[in-house]
Amino acid sequence: MEFTRSGRLRASGRRWTGWGLAVEAGAIVWAVLADGQGRESACILAALAALGVLAGVRDLRRADRPFGLRIDEHGVALAEGGLGWGQIEGVALYYAPAGQVDSDDRTTAPAPPHLHVFPVEGAQLPGPRVSVRNGRRVQDVADSAELDQGTDELIKALTRYAGPRLEGAPHGLRRAAAPGPVTLQGPGFGPLTDAAGTPRAAKAPAGASRTFTARRNSGLRLVLTLALAVAGTTATISLFTGGLPWGPEPLSAFGPLGAVLGWSLSVGSFREWRRPLRLRIGTDGIAVQNFAAPEVMIRWDQAVAVAVGRRPGAVEKHPWLLLWPVPGHAFDLPHDITEGHQVYTLVELRRLRDGDAVEPTARYFAGSRYAETA
Repeated sequence: MEFTRSGRLRASGRRWTGWGLAVEAGAIVWAVLADGQGRESACILAALAALGVLAGVRDLRRADRPFGLRIDEHGVALAEGGLGWGQIEGVALYYAPAGQVDSDDRTTAPAPPHLHVFPVEGAQLPGPRVSVRNGRRVQDVADSAELDQGTDELIKALTRYAGPRLEGAPHGLRRAAAPGPVTLQGPGFGPLTDAAGTPRAAKAPAGASRTFTARRNSGLRLVLTLALAVAGTTATISLFTGGLPWGPEPLSAFGPLGAVLGWSLSVGSFREWRRPLRLRIGTDGIAVQNFAAPEVMIRWDQAVAVAVGRRPGAVEKHPWLLLWPVPGHAFDLPHDITEGHQVYTLVELRRLRDGDAVEPTARYFAGSRYAETA
């Protein structure tokens, strides 16, 4: 499949250049008519507009340069030359660090990924610079945001032709070793082999799935927060009507604080009571539900790897259930970035009843998709 970038780069260059020139003209007029602080602001705006024009010119110049990316059964090729699949250790879609995910629950989609190629020792694609990341030689081949065909088409081509070389999880992960011959199933860990040995014994759960519920009693918490809200509201009313029906009179001064705090907590407690935390692991996949979103089902064929480990970038060492999706699949769940790969932080195990049983249950049902973290 052929990929180009001249169309999007030209459109971006024209947009930056056009708007930059328009703002630049307006800033010059403003600077002529204004004086003092207004003129200084106009000069700053003119400088920013000039930067926009320069960015547009840069994109237009890049659009005129020869560029062609081809991914097919033979390998990956650029205009200057290519590599066969036998010369490629792995390919990956590299996402920007998690700092780009700016929402509180980290469900905002990250910036489009870059296509990274990991050539074998002694080989490299002509053109892109070779760097070393985590001890591996890597070349940044293309920014999928610039490709005219888009990220989805890039993922389709990689899924079709790269096979197990398409890495959907960090290279440092290893499948849980299993007795018998080693097999690689679909896109996932890249060209890795299982570590020698046998996994910890995982007793088969009764039935086709097992459900884990929240350790905290959401119903009791709702009753307590409502009691605080009612007490605070009653004390607040007494400030205006007089005659607190219970307790000493000075307690009424804390009424407004108790009312605000109680009703605020009651809203969250009600949402948790109506939609409690629940995790289900079974033969079909993993389903997770919390008060912020309805239940989300992730099938096993949509998962590259599943592991129990520390949340990426977190200081605390409490274990979480982590899931790396097959490239091209996205879910409305909190996520982070680990070594350029998207990982979904499904649930913190200490929040669940029988949280210690999540690891053996996930290991049993995930099979070869279960991963050993460092």
